[in-house]
Amino acid sequence: MRDPLTIEAEPASARERARRWLRGRRLMLSGILALVEVVAFIIWRPSAILLTILAVAVLAVCVMGATRIGPGLGRDLLWIVAIAQALVVAIPLVIGVSLVAALVTGIVIIVALIAIAARWRV
Repeated sequence: MRDPLTIEAEPASARERARRWLRGRRLMLSGILALVEVVAFIIWRPSAILLTILAVAVLAVCVMGATRIGPGLGRDLLWIVAIAQALVVAIPLVIGVSLVAALVTGIVIIVALIAIAARWRV
């Protein structure tokens, strides 16, 4: 028995190409967005409680919106923002709740900085 012949067609419209590109990079884009938010928080030092409440509200709105609209570019964008907000909310909770997690995170950051410095020194 032979496998059936599969033909992959390129998306016809620019919207479909953008959707395929976003879908393949959803986690990476969410991580970048979360990183930008954390760096902005560190630089400008706004109220942590206010920003946490805002992040939870944005997360809830994005999840509700993404589950209510049909498949498409808008839904993919909402999921990217929702995942980023979940990261922004989860990271401080994990580090704030556990001293061990905070110490491990600090050690990993220090080791990464040492490795980067050693590589640039060559």
